[in-house]
Amino acid sequence: MKKLIVLLLAFAMVGAVSAQVTTAVSLSGNVIIVDQAGKATFADNGAGWDTITFKASDKDGNYGFSATEDNLLDGIGAVRDWTVWYKTAYFKALMGKLRNGDFRLTSVYGYSGYMGSTDRISGYGLLVETLPMNGLTFGVNLPIGTTATDTVDVLQKADLGVKYAIKGVGTAIAMANLDLVTPANVLNVGFNYTGVKGLNAVINFRGKFDANQYNAYLGLDYTAIEKLEAYFEAYFQSNAGAIGWQVFAEGDYNLAKNLTAIVGGAVGDASYLDVYGELDYAFGNGLVAKGVVGYDTALYAKLKAAYSISF
Repeated sequence: MKKLIVLLLAFAMVGAVSAQVTTAVSLSGNVIIVDQAGKATFADNGAGWDTITFKASDKDGNYGFSATEDNLLDGIGAVRDWTVWYKTAYFKALMGKLRNGDFRLTSVYGYSGYMGSTDRISGYGLLVETLPMNGLTFGVNLPIGTTATDTVDVLQKADLGVKYAIKGVGTAIAMANLDLVTPANVLNVGFNYTGVKGLNAVINFRGKFDANQYNAYLGLDYTAIEKLEAYFEAYFQSNAGAIGWQVFAEGDYNLAKNLTAIVGGAVGDASYLDVYGELDYAFGNGLVAKGVVGYDTALYAKLKAAYSISF
């Protein structure tokens, strides 16, 4: 790992004269000091969270590349994703092992696994996006991999995305992961409403037609007053006819500088229940002390330190 960091810094020094070259490191996790059983646990957030990214672009932002390695604390392994990109007057082209969320649906909190991870454009491919015109953006990704494949089959597996930003109202997003060969088609459609000050409202739909799986999501994030923020999420899933659902709500109130009280809960199918109260003290720079008391299938309590730091 030390060798990799030294190498990236060397590249940064060499390219700094004529390019924008940066490295970014992100680490986050929790240290449970004591729980209801009198036990202590360290748990980093792991793959997808603990990352090192190397980015470079020309000084005018017309071309560049990035590469990210995740799960750093388990040692350097395969690069999670890498992208080379070029921008012209009318479109942007991205090539590589993609992990692109330009047309990905979002949630306001992300409590439930029913729709906590919506689809993105990922894997080896060539993605071409138009630059925004009157708020409208189109994208087409050809999933060209490292194994030779008939171009006709590649075209039948294209990813299609469209995004429309309406000034003063919000943004509509649609993305289809097509596969007319297998077939295995996935459609994502959503709208993010931001037309009211302090309110972020999201509605999403995701259908995996080959698996007969359909998800719907409604989320609200509202800052009622300066010190109070409230979240609400409702998740619904039909998986081969089996119905699942969860409803979640949380309120965060700033009691004093750096001190926040949190009360939340969720109910769902199969008698799912989770209610909790939390008191957070933020020391700054991503360090937060948390005291948590709650009930799911039994009473639980935790005193922990959470860290989230990036450069």
